Amino acid sequence: MRKSPWLITILICLLATPLVMRAGTPAYDAIYVFGDSYCDVGNIFLATKGAIPASPPYFHGHFSNGPIWVEHLAGSMGLPMKPSLAGGTDFAFGGAWVTAPQVTPLGTIPSVPEQVELYLTAHGGKADFNALYVILGGGNDILGTTSGSPDALGYQIALGIAESELVLRRAGAQHFLIPNLFDLGLLPAARANATFASAASAATNKWLNTLLGLESLLEGIRITRTDVFSLLSEVKKDPTHFGFTDITNPCINPVTTSVCSDPDHTFFWDLEHTTEFGHAFFAVVAETALKQHQ
Repeated sequence: MRKSPWLITILICLLATPLVMRAGTPAYDAIYVFGDSYCDVGNIFLATKGAIPASPPYFHGHFSNGPIWVEHLAGSMGLPMKPSLAGGTDFAFGGAWVTAPQVTPLGTIPSVPEQVELYLTAHGGKADFNALYVILGGGNDILGTTSGSPDALGYQIALGIAESELVLRRAGAQHFLIPNLFDLGLLPAARANATFASAASAATNKWLNTLLGLESLLEGIRITRTDVFSLLSEVKKDPTHFGFTDITNPCINPVTTSVCSDPDHTFFWDLEHTTEFGHAFFAVVAETALKQHQ
């Protein structure tokens, strides 16, 4: 299948970025990641002994069909990205919430704030001031909540992320990358409650902007934000311009687990996650934001 010009552009950006990033951004000595399945490069896969996510059709224990955005980001800086359960710097767990740990038949999934505590415990309570810290979450909280106030939920999610940043900052961290949420109402998994999911996504972003505002003004602290909400809004308006022919249906059939014929031009891999090209978009946005915020 011939790839669209936009997909080719994305791939060129990912290949070309390392030279730009090394020349223009701080020389981080590591990237530590805290979040959910959008950031997990294999922790849940290792914790479940390869049961979740099933690979194949998933890619090497990732919740997508290829590398995810934090791997592109780390690669652009010449840094490794491995799951913490394999001795790496990615502490994210698929299925993680921000607001509370999740008890499952296969074990308890640590919340995002708990992941931060796991990192600090493993490092004697001190954060590496030369590292970049990525904090992302809230999608599972929103998908797992179908009633109540979306604004109140958004506040609790934002508070958990902001407090995670605060804990790391007090431990010595100085450099942060904290994306906003895209409109989760666009997810196939949210169709039954899309209005609530959209409102909660917007509320999370609003409260994150407020809670991180003062922190970002502190001397020596660099908090880079990425606006994936606006990116996805643009993709929704004109998907073919960005190289996608389907931004509605998942590539994997949720019943048969069969894979669609054209994943390169399909935005969603399954009901909750994007394909590798969706992740490539997130990576380019993050890399560009870090460069501009040097």
